Amino acid sequence: MSRILTLARKDLLETRRDRLSALFIIVMPLAFTTFFGLLFGGGSDRLPLALHDADGGPQARQLIAALQRSDAVRLVRKNAADFEPWMADGRAAAGLLIPAGFSKAVATGRQAELTIVSKEGTSGAMALTSEVRAAAGRVVAAERAASVGVDEALARMRLGPDTGEAVKAAVLPAARAAAAQAMDRPAVTIRTVQAGAAAGQIPNSFVLSSPGMMVNFIMFSLTTAGIALIIERQNGTLRRLMTTRTRRSELIAGKVAGMFALTFVQQIILITVGQLVFGVDYLRDPPALLLMMVSLSLVASSLGLLLASVLTSEQALIATVVIVSMSVSALSGAWFPLEITGPAFQFVGHLLPTAWILDGLRGIILRGFDVRDVLPAFGVALVWTAGLFGLAVTRFRLS
Repeated sequence: MSRILTLARKDLLETRRDRLSALFIIVMPLAFTTFFGLLFGGGSDRLPLALHDADGGPQARQLIAALQRSDAVRLVRKNAADFEPWMADGRAAAGLLIPAGFSKAVATGRQAELTIVSKEGTSGAMALTSEVRAAAGRVVAAERAASVGVDEALARMRLGPDTGEAVKAAVLPAARAAAAQAMDRPAVTIRTVQAGAAAGQIPNSFVLSSPGMMVNFIMFSLTTAGIALIIERQNGTLRRLMTTRTRRSELIAGKVAGMFALTFVQQIILITVGQLVFGVDYLRDPPALLLMMVSLSLVASSLGLLLASVLTSEQALIATVVIVSMSVSALSGAWFPLEITGPAFQFVGHLLPTAWILDGLRGIILRGFDVRDVLPAFGVALVWTAGLFGLAVTRFRLS
C-alpha cells in the first residue's frame, strides 16, 4: 500500500509543477462554466414582460404592482415608441398593453380589456399570459368586492341618493385598499417546488453548466497524467521501477490512484466554486454527492489508464483525449440538456456512465436526491470502471 501511495503522490507532485495543467484543471472549467451559465439563463428565472401603460389610473397601478410582486415576471416599462421595437428583436418573452380607460372600466363594473403581444405558441408567452390573467383577476375581484360591500352598507343605512353617492366616493378608496390587501393574503396558498428534469424541468443556467463542464474537463485533465505515463514508458522508468520491490499490480494501482486523486481534487475545487460563486446547491445531500464524485473519478481514472496503455505517443494521446472528451460530453448532456433531444439521442447518451452521473448530480441539485436515488448511476459507473480497468490491465505494458 505504501508503494501505491508513493507512486500516486509522485504523479500529483509532477502535475502540480506543470503550470500548463492548471489551465485545463481549473481555469478553463471555470471560464466555460461562466460562459455556458450566462448563455443558458444566467441569474434570474423571471420572464421579461415589456409594459406600456396608456391608462395610468389606480386600477392599472394595482395591476402593475401585482405583477411586480410576481416571482415569474420581470417588468420592463416602455413608452409607445419603444414598445414595438423592443418586442420585435426578442428581448421580451411577451408584451402587455394597458389601454386608456382600463381603470374606469374596472371601477364601473364594465368589461375591461388588456392586450398581450407575443409570438404564437411560445411557452414563455403562455406563462406570462397566465400570470397577467391571474393578476388582473385579483384586481377586478378586489374592485368588485369593495364596490359591492360599500353598496350593501349604504343600502342598510338608507341614505338619500346624493348623500349616498358622496359617502360612497369617500369610503370606496379605503374599501378598495382593504379588499386588495385581502386578495394578497388568500386563504389557500400554493407552494411550488422544483420537480427536476425527470418531471419535465429542463436544467438551465449554472445548474446545467457547472456539472457539465466539470465532467467535460475531468476528461481533459487526464492528458497530463496520461502523457507522464507514456513518457515513463519511453524513457524506461517503468522498467527500472520493476527492478525494485514494486510489483506490476502495485505500479498499475499507483497510476490509477494518482489519476483518481487528481480528478477528485479537481472536483472538490470546481464544486466549491460552483456552490459559493455560482449558487449551485451541490450540498443538498453530501453523501449522495460524494458517491457521484467517486463514480466520476473511478470512470475517468480507469479510462485514462486505458488510453495511456494503448497509445504510444503524446500526440496520439492528446488527440484521442480531445475526441473522447468532446464526444462523451456532448452525448452525456454536458453541453446541453438531454431533455431537449429526441428519445434515440437520450438512449445513446445513457449508454455512457457520464450521462448517469450528470443525472445524479443535477438530481441532487434540483430535486434533493439522496444516496438511494443515485445508486443506479453509481452501479453503471462501477460496471464501466470494471470494464475499462480490465482492458487497461490486459493492455498495460512496460515498454
